[in-house]
Amino acid sequence: MFRRDQTTGEEIAHRITTPSGYTAITMHADFHRQTPGADVEEVRGHSTPQGFVVERVIDSA
Repeated sequence: MFRRDQTTGEEIAHRITTPSGYTAITMHADFHRQTPGADVEEVRGHSTPQGFVVERVIDSA
């Protein structure tokens, strides 16, 4: 479901945190546009039957 980094094999996702503190993992970087004020981080990890496991956060700075 998520794109893969061709070098590391990790799945690429985006962690969205809303102003109210709700967190979601999505494969769509522009998903946050539906929620003004949301923070978006690019994360890497892997999918499990229970959800996405974040292994590291990509520094966007």
